[in-house]
Amino acid sequence: MNELLKRSFFGLLYVLLVLFALQDEQAKSLLLLVFMTFSLVEFTKLVQIHFNSIFFPALTIFAGFFLFSHYENIKILLIIIGFVIITVYTLFIYFIFERFSLDILSKLLLSLIYIAIPFSLAQLIENKLLLSIFIIIWASDTFAFLTGKYFGKHKLAEKISPKKTIEGVVGGLIGSLITGFLLFKFFNFAEGFTLLKFTVLSIIIVIFGTLGDLLESKFKRLAGVKDSGRIIPGHGGILDRLDSFILVIPFVWAYILIVQ
Repeated sequence: MNELLKRSFFGLLYVLLVLFALQDEQAKSLLLLVFMTFSLVEFTKLVQIHFNSIFFPALTIFAGFFLFSHYENIKILLIIIGFVIITVYTLFIYFIFERFSLDILSKLLLSLIYIAIPFSLAQLIENKLLLSIFIIIWASDTFAFLTGKYFGKHKLAEKISPKKTIEGVVGGLIGSLITGFLLFKFFNFAEGFTLLKFTVLSIIIVIFGTLGDLLESKFKRLAGVKDSGRIIPGHGGILDRLDSFILVIPFVWAYILIVQ
């Protein structure tokens, strides 16, 4: 199969899967759980730690957020509980299992904060808004790719991601702002979400989405691999598709909490 055709076909399947899952709360949580699991598998391979050592505490955090995701007044408490679980787990590993080095302990802690917390937080975001976040990220990636391909001259972070350009980021931002405007007009968001606030949200998504992409590129470069996995033909791994989403979610969630 032609590489472009293969990439387009499986990219479309990925988009349709997200669109379908975000029509239902349980389907959304199941999708996020699957995404979290595959992301953990791929990330633990990148940083060279055992997946089994991190999945149980990650699942515990995710399950806690799932069980209480409909209680508005418990959101901040959930964050505290999540970090308590992380702290207790890492202390338990450190003091009980002496064979674990400080290096391994830090990687376990990083895996929980970098992977488990964002996917758990995503459950607290309204489906329409979560779908909008995905769409803005996709728009940013698409416009950044096209702008960078035809107009890109100045490298953004050549040592980490040689293909990223400043022009591409600007193009991604413009595309995201246009997409955000259309989404705001199309969707009926919660009261208090003005066009200005949604525009700021789009900017936050582009900034931290770009940083998330660069961060994962750095992890892959340190690991000496091109892709985090091979589960999506033409695209690499789940982590390759969700690197922007993972870093975006905590900052978007905090912003939503403030404005609403």
